[in-house]
Amino acid sequence: MMALVPRSNGNSNGDNQNAEKVCDILQEIRDEFHTLRTFVSQQPQGNNNTDRNNLSEMLARAEHTVKERTDDVLNMLNGNTVTTLTFNQLRGGHPHMQDGSTLDQFNQYQQYRDGANGVSRERIYTSHQRYNEGMPIVSIGAQQQRLVAPGTVARLEYEAKIMRNPFNKRNRQLLHDNYGIQLPIIEKQQRTPTSKNLMLGKTTEPLGILPLKTRRNPIDYPVPLTSEDAKRGIISLVERGIIPQGAHITLEPPPIQPKKSSLNDPALRSKVYIRDEPNTSVYHLEPPNIKQLAITDKTLSPPPLIDHTSSGTLTEPSEKDLALLLARNKSHESAINESRKSSANQIQKGSLMVTNSGGIGSLVGRPLPTPASNFEYKKTFRLIIQNGLTKDQTEDFLQFRQFYCLMWGSIVTVFRILEKLMHDYAIPVAFIHGEKVAELAQTIEFEHKPTIEELLSTVINRDEVEELIKKPGRRFYGSGGKERAAIAIQSYWRCFRDRRAYIRLRKRKWAASVIALTWLTQVKLSKVRKQLVIIRNRQLDLYKTKQNELKRNWSSISTNRRVIVHIPSLGLSQRVRRKLNNLPVRENYQIGRLCDLDDPNVDIIYVSPMTINDEILQYYNKLMNLRASIEQNTEQGSSSSSSSSTFANASERFMIVVPEALHSFPMHNMCLATLLKYSPRALKRIKNLIKGRDAYIVTGVSHVDDLYVSEYLDIPIFGCEPEVSYLYSTKSGSKRIFEASKVPVPFGEYDIYNQQHLLESLAQLIIEHLDVQRWLFKIDDDFDGLGIAYCDVVTYLPCYRNVLKEAARFGDKWSNRWAQEHSYAKILSELPDILEQHTICVNKAQFNNWQDYLKVFLAQGGIIEAYPPSDSVTSITVCLSIEPDGHHTIICSGDHLHAESQFSCWGLSFPQSSVEPHELNLYCSQIVEQCKQRNIYGYIDIDFVTFIDAKTDKQQVWIVDLSIGYSEHISLYRVMRFVTTGHFDPQTHSFTAKVKQAKRLRNWQGSAPEYNIVERNRYAVWSARLHHSNLSVLHYSVFFQMCRAHGVGFDIREKQGSVFTLLECDRHENIGMITIGDTLQNTLSNFAYNLNAINQEITTASMKGRSNFILAINDIENILGITQENASNESTANATS
Repeated sequence: MMALVPRSNGNSNGDNQNAEKVCDILQEIRDEFHTLRTFVSQQPQGNNNTDRNNLSEMLARAEHTVKERTDDVLNMLNGNTVTTLTFNQLRGGHPHMQDGSTLDQFNQYQQYRDGANGVSRERIYTSHQRYNEGMPIVSIGAQQQRLVAPGTVARLEYEAKIMRNPFNKRNRQLLHDNYGIQLPIIEKQQRTPTSKNLMLGKTTEPLGILPLKTRRNPIDYPVPLTSEDAKRGIISLVERGIIPQGAHITLEPPPIQPKKSSLNDPALRSKVYIRDEPNTSVYHLEPPNIKQLAITDKTLSPPPLIDHTSSGTLTEPSEKDLALLLARNKSHESAINESRKSSANQIQKGSLMVTNSGGIGSLVGRPLPTPASNFEYKKTFRLIIQNGLTKDQTEDFLQFRQFYCLMWGSIVTVFRILEKLMHDYAIPVAFIHGEKVAELAQTIEFEHKPTIEELLSTVINRDEVEELIKKPGRRFYGSGGKERAAIAIQSYWRCFRDRRAYIRLRKRKWAASVIALTWLTQVKLSKVRKQLVIIRNRQLDLYKTKQNELKRNWSSISTNRRVIVHIPSLGLSQRVRRKLNNLPVRENYQIGRLCDLDDPNVDIIYVSPMTINDEILQYYNKLMNLRASIEQNTEQGSSSSSSSSTFANASERFMIVVPEALHSFPMHNMCLATLLKYSPRALKRIKNLIKGRDAYIVTGVSHVDDLYVSEYLDIPIFGCEPEVSYLYSTKSGSKRIFEASKVPVPFGEYDIYNQQHLLESLAQLIIEHLDVQRWLFKIDDDFDGLGIAYCDVVTYLPCYRNVLKEAARFGDKWSNRWAQEHSYAKILSELPDILEQHTICVNKAQFNNWQDYLKVFLAQGGIIEAYPPSDSVTSITVCLSIEPDGHHTIICSGDHLHAESQFSCWGLSFPQSSVEPHELNLYCSQIVEQCKQRNIYGYIDIDFVTFIDAKTDKQQVWIVDLSIGYSEHISLYRVMRFVTTGHFDPQTHSFTAKVKQAKRLRNWQGSAPEYNIVERNRYAVWSARLHHSNLSVLHYSVFFQMCRAHGVGFDIREKQGSVFTLLECDRHENIGMITIGDTLQNTLSNFAYNLNAINQEITTASMKGRSNFILAINDIENILGITQENASNESTANATS
């Protein structure tokens, strides 16, 4: 676009004189270049022809440039034509400054003339382009040719220096004289002189604040305001409390007045925006060479262009052309006025003024219009990018640039990115949405790099452009595509090569780190193992030392005052403990250890595996204090008073300690000894309680952490070494003791660790004992019958009848191996399938099938054992104590009661009445002797089974198991002995208690009745495994009231009834019960009655719950039936005899 501006004529005479001087200087320079080029061309040819040719070309170009500069200077001095560069010319401008200002062109000429500081033409252009980048550049071109005087150069140089310095006094006048620029006068701000009399301190008086009482009283009278208070503003009044902080303040008049908004006609939005000036210049120095692609409205199109160019020089238009131009401009302006009648602010119109002074003197063009202050609508600008170049001469583009002139720099940045995108992907044409470009340009201002998705959102024909962009290899179609493809190939190859090397390096580093970490871990573990071995050896040496001291001093310790630290820990293997869901409850089955207080010389410290609340503690306090009342009803005279005084303070002689680490390891299922090890406060408390007193530890199932506790407390353990206890508590270890004791044991095999040994041993046992129908498999570290599986092999063995025939055929020779070979091979081949299909596991929750069981069986080791070949089998448990001095005592014995499983002891009926006492005592003494030889001390349980042998029709006794450690049966026996003050006779296996019996008086004797002390037999049935889920809804106080209502209680005088042991305080689902009676049948009946009464009270049709009450009742009823049958048989036999 071009417009004409007036030229200053103030120094026309001086310019004419200076033009001649400038022309002379430039002509002399041109002649010097010509002479130098001629001299170089006349030199003789030699080896450096290439250098001479290059020098000649350089001189020719310099001469041509000087010639052009001469014409430019003449044109510059003769006229002031303003030219606006197009958008593409601004972006890709020519390397030399043809269109600069007068001052810049002169400086350029001066630098070419003098070579000032070696600054190149490209550097001058770059600095000038950087200064004017983003908006159109205005340059002054030539209009007329004038001669320049030679003396003008010095004056222009001097004036240029003045104009470069804005602080020069002549700068303002010189700009006004030469260019007609009137600079505004800026007055310097004078600083106010600082007063010497400074006032220190506060300059205002503090304002009064309303009292708090007045501020909070809503009905108080308002405080009167003065004019000074009002001048200080509303904020001051709010801060002082005069205006409440929650007051709604309304300004009068309000700063914003509501007014009805004016809505524009929607039809105006579809009208085409009409510019008030043509979209191209009237005159062109160069003809346009780019085809316009923008589609405009033909009816409102601007007047056609009138080109007046001839060989690059400007010619004056004719009068006819000017008249036509003025007429069309007037019609154009009338159309604009009609289309904008509804607009609030109209755009000022310009006009062309034509003056004729001896022809056409000059044309004064209108200034560029500025955007209106308030537009009522926005036009959708449709911009074009063709072949990577923006069409910047279209009407929409010019309107778009005018509309967004304030943010044009950011928009240019977006267009450059769009042009680069279209150029790289060879997009032929793309239509751009102007408003979206402006929105995207706002994000550019915040240093946000737009993504391809954001750039494509500005494209109107996005589908076509996006399809081309997403086409594989499209970005290599444009110019420079081969170079970009080569760069991409090299980049991908370097990425692949470096990534492969990096992955190899990373693997090596990973392997090195793993090796180093493994090595360090192994070294640290080896050190820790060595330290643990040293600690274990030290603890073991201390244990042996303490055991020797306990052996030497046992006679005095057992009769003097002492402290027993009871730790009811089940130190089972980690595999077994991990599968037990209620390990703390099982450990707390032994809470009856508190009843060791029947010995007046004993104080008890009980380490509880569960938290104890006040309700449970109160119950056991009452139970301990009950002993004094029992003694008063038993003894007479002075002995009664002495015994009652002895047990009056029984509740003060026991202490319950709860380790603080009970809930610290919820997922590890640790035994109590381990938890106590990690409870330093509990250990410290126990150590303070036993300080200076004789004490020893009584554990449950021994664990290695018992040695740590013993070392910390510095007291011995009443028991054997943990490793010895674990070894001989296993099924295979107990078989070794039984075999050495030469006691009757079931047929079987032990120490089995592979499947072939298992099958061969079972096949041989079946051949040798054809009358045994069921065979048992027991895992070595089994606990409470959870690792037992059984199979009725004879029932499912296909060749069993053939084997019986073979045995009958061989007769007495059947015991020889050669007679059994065929049958042995046949059984061995059939056993795997039979075991796979017909083996039943007792613990179905852990073992679903034979393969799961066999895997654990072979890993831990196990035994094969024959089940007694009888329909009626009774299990017996005998509890013994092996003291450190070697003396052993039978504590109690009883027959098993079963509920969940026939291989698990649910309770005992005490004392046992199934086997002759002297036979059991004989077997027990033989086993104890073998235990002493293996340094086994403490409490042990021996399990027997008895049945009637079908071959001999005699009672047969087998010893089946040995458990080393304090058991729940011993603790419940302690409770029974505590409440009855009786004693157990190990020779006759009977329990007697002293009871008062009233003397029979004659009729004439009217005095108070007298009592005799007699001993009566007492029987008991106990179990610590009563479980009912509905018990959790009852408090213990309600539970005892319910039992009292059903007559469930204990008679102190008769020493009969029921006693409970409370185990837990959280859910109350488990409880223990001991029922005492004068006969075994009555005791069993009372026990079953108690279970039935409790079950009926806490069970409803809608809430049955989980319970083992019914299973226990059924087993007790079976025992009662067998007892009645045996009693009737005995009475019949006696009558017959």
